[in-house]
Amino acid sequence: MKTISAKEAKNSFGAFLDSAQREPVMVTKRDRPVGMFFSMHDLNTLLNVGDAFKKEIYEKVAAGIDAADAGRVRECNTELAEELKSKLRAKLATVTN
Repeated sequence: MKTISAKEAKNSFGAFLDSAQREPVMVTKRDRPVGMFFSMHDLNTLLNVGDAFKKEIYEKVAAGIDAADAGRVRECNTELAEELKSKLRAKLATVTN
């Protein structure tokens, strides 16, 4: 990901827009991140991934509630938490790559 200062973005706006078409660009002011710019294509992709995750999360929560109602439950312990973190990291890796 490219990072540029707000001053650079202002002074070279055309180049800034071209860069944002190729990859996300972080804009900084006084060395602090103040904005992130994406192409419309990247933005639509991010929004669609978000919607897909929301749907999947809803479905998984609903399935968990059904399993609990049916008596099919698992104790939430450190081992289960680590397993879930691992699965989430794997899922995120497939979406972002």
